[in-house]
Amino acid sequence: MNKELISIVVPVYNVEKYLDKCVKSIINQTYDNLQIILVDDGSKDNSGKLCDLWGQRDRRILTKHKDNGGLSDARNYGVKFAEGKYVMFVDSDDIISEYIVEYLMKLIYETNSDISICDPLHCYPEENIVFEEEKFHKVFSADEAVKEMLYQKSFLVSACAKIYRKEYFDNIKFPVGMLFEDSATIYKIFECADRIVYGDAKLYGYMHRENSITTKKFSKADCDILYICDEIVAYMDRKKDHDLIAASLAYQMSAAFRIYLNAPRNNQFNDEIKKSEDIIKTNSYKVLLDKNVRRKAKIAIIMFACSKKMMIKVYKHVDRWK
Repeated sequence: MNKELISIVVPVYNVEKYLDKCVKSIINQTYDNLQIILVDDGSKDNSGKLCDLWGQRDRRILTKHKDNGGLSDARNYGVKFAEGKYVMFVDSDDIISEYIVEYLMKLIYETNSDISICDPLHCYPEENIVFEEEKFHKVFSADEAVKEMLYQKSFLVSACAKIYRKEYFDNIKFPVGMLFEDSATIYKIFECADRIVYGDAKLYGYMHRENSITTKKFSKADCDILYICDEIVAYMDRKKDHDLIAASLAYQMSAAFRIYLNAPRNNQFNDEIKKSEDIIKTNSYKVLLDKNVRRKAKIAIIMFACSKKMMIKVYKHVDRWK
């Protein structure tokens, strides 16, 4: 395999308990032609010092310090220093398989693709991590990959567990100051590519921890997804592609249910709940008739139409509405 330089951007913010494990999993890659960019995003704990120590231990590690600007800002900043032909993102409290870079690059070379994707493995503290090998892989065109992602089938919108041509980020940035920045960005990145390959190997350890984005208390920032979906739908409308429009409506419906079911009924989120309700009512018929929409989403629409109160009660007894 021709070993192109791969730049791995790692935003770091107040993760001194987890950073060493994350960095060790990166430096121990079987694919060793790496540039590892640790971006200390104004950490208030010892994370910044740990980044400097790692930079002294491994010549492949470049440490940068900046004022706190959030995950998107740190990723954008790190990409500025990326020297590789390809770039990858790893969150600093996650752990990756030692084979992930080799695997993703093998997919790129074997299929002549521009972006490669593998699956995340959902991990929890104190549990043993067992990564899983590939059962199959599949090549998509850009539009096919966008549809697959918006329908939330083979792979999701996370920027992690993927390798991209670095040039795609020259003009496309993660939106600063927003949650769900991946949803706002990755579909645009996909559209830069000719071929995108997905393999179902589970090699990216996504760690579920207290106070992570997925476990913290619901806030106004959680509602960013509604406005991001407005942009996605408008973007697909401009493309005049019926299949992409349908996929964007399905994704918007999923986001609307996320807000409708999770937003506290305390008068602080009345506008967002009303907006979610309007999206569900407006698009229910189209989404129900879409053969690509997941069965759980269709069940949610039917329950919403029959009894909103019952739907909310049922949701409280399941882990997550998918």
